[in-house]
Amino acid sequence: MTDAPAGLSSLQFSLLTVCGALALLLVVANVGMSLNNRVAQEEVNTRQQYINQGVQVSRLNNQIAEALATLSAQTGDAAIRDLLAANGITFTAQDEPEPGPESGQ
Repeated sequence: MTDAPAGLSSLQFSLLTVCGALALLLVVANVGMSLNNRVAQEEVNTRQQYINQGVQVSRLNNQIAEALATLSAQTGDAAIRDLLAANGITFTAQDEPEPGPESGQ
């Protein structure tokens, strides 16, 4: 075994050497886990971006479907109605409410 520095017994020197090696091992493990965590975080961020974009596209799809349904109902266009129905979108045209008699006159 190596001679212990002055002021330390052989047992103290050995314990300090083991503690130092253990600390070094923990630092290496920490670096490895940090890198692994960074990769996982990038994957989570990518998935979140995909979800956010899907929500935006869904809103746009709903607006397009509503606009097409309104157009079809206003113009009576059967081709647009059939296109929407082929994609699982059905609607019923609402009749404009007839103006009732005004009260107070």
